[in-house]
Amino acid sequence: MIAHEPNIRSEAEQRILEERARRLAQPPETPVTGETMDLVVLVLGAERYGVNVRSVQEVLPFDEVTPLPGAPSFWAGLVNLRGHLYPLLDLGRFLDLPARPPTEKANETARVARKVVLVAAHGLEIGLLVDDVPAVRQVLRSEIGAPLVESANPARALTTGVTSDLLAVLNIEALLADARLTVQET
Repeated sequence: MIAHEPNIRSEAEQRILEERARRLAQPPETPVTGETMDLVVLVLGAERYGVNVRSVQEVLPFDEVTPLPGAPSFWAGLVNLRGHLYPLLDLGRFLDLPARPPTEKANETARVARKVVLVAAHGLEIGLLVDDVPAVRQVLRSEIGAPLVESANPARALTTGVTSDLLAVLNIEALLADARLTVQET
């Protein structure tokens, strides 16, 4: 005969098993139904913007930039991506967003983390300099509401709406058509 030993578990093991049971008891996520849009999430300081994935060519780590003397300050310069030169727009400066406060490691960390997002519209391709690109999200078009406030901020005219978690949807076609991006010699 085999003696039945009582099932002795530590408190930690019991908590782990209870947590697993709670997670397994959750109903499965419901599939997204309706017309959706895939958005590439761009981080600019404390702000987050979504860009339609169809406008994004690629996302690359920020490496080197060649300055453009005499260009407006929101033009960071030119980047060379596999032998092609692209103008690089500092999106935070262009949208007149507050600069990030400096920290001890700001220069090292910011340079490593920053990204270049190559976007295209109207036959133009430019790089957008952003702080980070953490995700691609799918959102229901019906859940994109109107922009939150009326303002003179340049970002207002370039956003098509905002999601429930305050991700502003940036219109790349409107951005690349903006007359302020044109540099004219006088």
